[in-house]
Amino acid sequence: MNQDTLGLFVMGTDTSVGKTLVSCALVRWLRASGIDGVGFKPVATGEVSGEWSDSVGLYEASDRCEPIERICPFRFRLPVAPTIAARHEGLEADMNLARWAAAELCSRHTAVIAEGVGGLLAPLDENTLVLDFAVQLGFPILLVCRAALGTINHTLLSLREIERSPLPLAGVVMSVTHAADANLAGETRAEIERIAKIKISATIPYLAHAKYGPAPTRTAMIARAIASLEEQMDLKRLLGLEGRRNKSKSGRIVR
Repeated sequence: MNQDTLGLFVMGTDTSVGKTLVSCALVRWLRASGIDGVGFKPVATGEVSGEWSDSVGLYEASDRCEPIERICPFRFRLPVAPTIAARHEGLEADMNLARWAAAELCSRHTAVIAEGVGGLLAPLDENTLVLDFAVQLGFPILLVCRAALGTINHTLLSLREIERSPLPLAGVVMSVTHAADANLAGETRAEIERIAKIKISATIPYLAHAKYGPAPTRTAMIARAIASLEEQMDLKRLLGLEGRRNKSKSGRIVR
């Protein structure tokens, strides 16, 4: 990939852990900061009412600056692993197309926020796992875990896989995806930190809590996630912007 492109690969310890929320928040933060950022997801599964929420979320967070087919090259109807979903449609996902789409985005934009599907070892095609694809992109990994029961095991296993890869770990974000898990977050976070000997970068609280009012829109959820991440993390450092001053692909100056 283009060595001048800033990149981050957002991976989850499992499905539905909040990685799309984090990915969209980072894309929106980049674009709000005047940086030409774009989202990318090689495969999405699980169509609901004619829409793949992950890919649409990234598309909208990117201000629709690219066709959705480039932001997410493969979209399958069933909410299962990509290889299984593809077989049900009589297709075979070929990650060469996704690699081409990623390279195109890298050549056209200053920053690319890539998002995985499922966990690190989910199969994207017959020969490529999510972590394999990330290694090919070469972006640092931001790992997203949930606060629910079982996350200690899932997070530690994911961290071990990342340690075995050539990619650096940019950070770990814990996402509280259900209100009932909020009370578990603090002790669970501390236990992961104790065993893994790392610091979790941020904990995103349950953002759809009733105290915030009616069920929030996708835009409102992303805005709340950005505010939470900004409070706890140095996003410039996370995204490799610290000390960097150069022109974006759109001609703007990044400071």
